[in-house]
Amino acid sequence: MQEFSGPVNEYTLNQVINNQTSASSRMTVKEYKRIGEGAFGTVVEAVLKYADGSEDSKTSQEWIGPFAIKRVPAQTEYKSRELEILRVVNHPNIVSLRFFFDKAGSLNDKTVYQNLVMECLPSNLQSEIKYYRQSKYTIPYPHMKAYTFQLARAMLYLHGFGISHRDIKPSNILVDPATVQLKICDFGSAKKLEPNQPSVSYICSRYYRAPELIVGCSLYTTKIDIWGLGCVIAEMFLGKPIFQGQSPELQLKEISKLLGPPPNTFFFNSNPNYRGNMYTNKLFSCTVEERFKQIFSNSPPDAIDLLSKILVYDPESRASARKVLVHSFFHELKRKDFQVFPRGSSEPIVLNLFNFSEYELELLGPLRDELLSPNK
Repeated sequence: MQEFSGPVNEYTLNQVINNQTSASSRMTVKEYKRIGEGAFGTVVEAVLKYADGSEDSKTSQEWIGPFAIKRVPAQTEYKSRELEILRVVNHPNIVSLRFFFDKAGSLNDKTVYQNLVMECLPSNLQSEIKYYRQSKYTIPYPHMKAYTFQLARAMLYLHGFGISHRDIKPSNILVDPATVQLKICDFGSAKKLEPNQPSVSYICSRYYRAPELIVGCSLYTTKIDIWGLGCVIAEMFLGKPIFQGQSPELQLKEISKLLGPPPNTFFFNSNPNYRGNMYTNKLFSCTVEERFKQIFSNSPPDAIDLLSKILVYDPESRASARKVLVHSFFHELKRKDFQVFPRGSSEPIVLNLFNFSEYELELLGPLRDELLSPNK
């Protein structure tokens, strides 16, 4: 992580809104580290404290945090959507919004910026995959299962609201290697998808973009996130992105190297007006099942089976979040003796992965009993 080269940036604002209570308070913000920067804006690490004792408690003069503050230009459709979604969601595997405020830029910058103050985790999945790859390993299976389960659980919750994240990738998945805890972050592209309402298809980072988006489908579903989930699982096993096309069209070719040529029905259902390359020639001689085994040759059979149910062209046939959660790949997590060793620790920890809310259990429907039944 890159440190600020200049001095610590400290300022006091009269109106900082607490997301939980909606109360507005005078607070001091101290920014001390730049975490990320992109076309969207910047993310900094910071601590906050209530100014002038405006919060009636002993802690009013103490710094709270650290938090990650995402700063983006205010008053754009996407940014207000991000705040709207973060104010609604409340889940252990989704980054939580603690405060938010608007602040003008510097003297020469008249832009008003929206600042989202969110909980901060020490790492992300991209960094974890890279760490293990440099050590010539992949993320240990127990960690991989725990991370994937939490990711699928967050999707079950989001998709229950009809919310699609639309940019699932390892860098948008925060993790704490010391607790093996995972949280989805960056809802800058997220949207509540309404039935029969078109949405932009040029969305999601290319390597994780679902095939229906590549061919220009505008009436897609939350299953585009499930494709992203499959790409993330595959990357944990391979140590690198599974599909690395140098253009959107070549991305489809990379996918066809695993799944074979896309069927004509896929193009018709996704976008009948698609005029790009359909990659009708088969690029391998074996069956798709054998192809999965070739590419994931060092992976256990239950992992290959899960990936083969997620990485499919037809979104209707693609596994849903609840189907993913009950897959045999996760049975080990239900064992009473299941434990993980955090990175660099010789002491195991027990994870609490099955603390489902009533809302989540409702979303699971008939699969609820299957998920909660102890593993034999």
